[in-house]
Amino acid sequence: MKAWPTLRTGSLTQRFAFASAVLAAAAVLLVAAASFWLVNRQHTSALALLQQREAAFQAGTVADMLTTLASRMNEVADSPILATALVDSAGRETYLAPFIGGLRQIDGIPVQVLFTDFEGKPIAGNGLERFDQAQLDWLRARIDQGVESAAIFGLGQDADLVGVALLRYSRTNTPEGALVYKVRIRDMRPGTSTLAWKGQAAAPQQGPGLEVPVKAPPLFADLGLRLRVDTSELGHLLATPWTQYSLIGGIAALIAVLVFLLGTRFSLGLTQDLRKLEQFAGRIGQEGIDGQRAELAGSSETITLARAINGMLDRLHRQQEHLQQEHQRKDEFLAMLAHELRNPLAPISSAAQLLRMLFASEPRIKQASEVISRQVTHMTHLVDDLLDVSRVSRGLATINKVEVELGAVLREAVEQIAPVIDARGHHLTVDIAAQATPVCGDRTRLIQVAANLLNNAAKYTPEGGELRLSLQQQEGMAVLRVQDNGIGIGPDLLPVVFDLFTQAQRTPDRAQGGLGLGLALVKKLVELHGGTVEAHSAGAGQGSTFTVRLPLLRDDQPHTHGVRSDIWTRAQP
Repeated sequence: MKAWPTLRTGSLTQRFAFASAVLAAAAVLLVAAASFWLVNRQHTSALALLQQREAAFQAGTVADMLTTLASRMNEVADSPILATALVDSAGRETYLAPFIGGLRQIDGIPVQVLFTDFEGKPIAGNGLERFDQAQLDWLRARIDQGVESAAIFGLGQDADLVGVALLRYSRTNTPEGALVYKVRIRDMRPGTSTLAWKGQAAAPQQGPGLEVPVKAPPLFADLGLRLRVDTSELGHLLATPWTQYSLIGGIAALIAVLVFLLGTRFSLGLTQDLRKLEQFAGRIGQEGIDGQRAELAGSSETITLARAINGMLDRLHRQQEHLQQEHQRKDEFLAMLAHELRNPLAPISSAAQLLRMLFASEPRIKQASEVISRQVTHMTHLVDDLLDVSRVSRGLATINKVEVELGAVLREAVEQIAPVIDARGHHLTVDIAAQATPVCGDRTRLIQVAANLLNNAAKYTPEGGELRLSLQQQEGMAVLRVQDNGIGIGPDLLPVVFDLFTQAQRTPDRAQGGLGLGLALVKKLVELHGGTVEAHSAGAGQGSTFTVRLPLLRDDQPHTHGVRSDIWTRAQP
């Protein structure tokens, strides 16, 4: 399950290779499953056919046995020996007993034989005869009716099958004697099968079996003999070949795995050109579009795609060159604008001071000169920011890196921005770590970074707001945080808050002022010092936090910079 999300987000070649391999393996497994079903069905059909043929064979064996029995008894009944014995009562013991005594088995089945006269009185037997009174009464009835037939006496497999063959001669119309014989039902059934007949109570079935009619000779046809064959042992002869099934299943699984692996390799081979384009796109993302173009090789579809990518890259390259030229012209324009604006500021400032001195006794002129001086100071700050941004953007800014104690830098930045904080009635809390926080950097630029962050917090926090400045050491880094409870930063503005000319929504009176250069300058200056700066905000109206991380200066010698306090606050008096 864990691999599924990875597969869904994987490359197209991987998904294509996986899908084709899975389909191929699934096809093999489906063929194997269909083969199992067909083999099992054939096994079931073969077992049923074998059971039917075995039942038919055993029923045929019983029928042949009955046919042989009836035929043999008829042959004996037609023998002249019996005809002679009927009229020769004096010497028949010498030849009749040996003749009938030889009829003790027919096809290996014990047979009881009794030779009687026309009244059913016994004359001779084969030595095994055990006929009860009911059977003898049945015999006399058959002689009286002159009908040869058979009957079954008893219940179950211990019952007796009794048949009679009448001795008829041309000189009389009625039987002159009878040859009655008896076999046990148990002796006639082959194996574990059982015999049933017409009128017998149905016995409960035990285990699987088939019941087939016995095609008996006419003498026994009225009995309605049926043979019930136990087929449980036949199931062992054709037992389900689980070993073979396991072998087939193992072979199918192995083939499925091989097909899966081969399908994966084959699919990856088919998508090799596409993967080359994917790798090329990755290089473009890392190295840029200058001079790199996709190779026109592989399938026609890949070549068409590569041509389209190359055309897009050419257009992007031209647009990039155009944008770079525009960006360079913009930087040059900003630098020129800043210089051109700065030149008249000095004489304006001097003229304002001169007016204030010459007309110190004129309140209106003095007030006007003070307004001019404040606006000139504001303009000077804006122009200085433009110059700084222009220099940093063009790589012309100089950073004089020396050992600087960052806590002292922050206190100086607070003093510099204090008038702005006091003017808006904010409450500022400063929390600076007690230990020295040495960094390698330009003191003036670092003061500028802290002052810009504090100025930004003061500017976008309503009057009487809460500001907090903290400095801590974490994992070899100096961590500077400026927090406020001001208007916050919306999620749409947060990703671009450090871009040039980016500002939050202004009030109609533009009370915040500025050109949106402060945070952009902060980011560039921090990066020049090897640090990072981040902005966090829970949303509009939730305040914001700016975090600057600078690498600490590694020095085994203790620092001697003093720290005046750990935590102090500044509030509007």
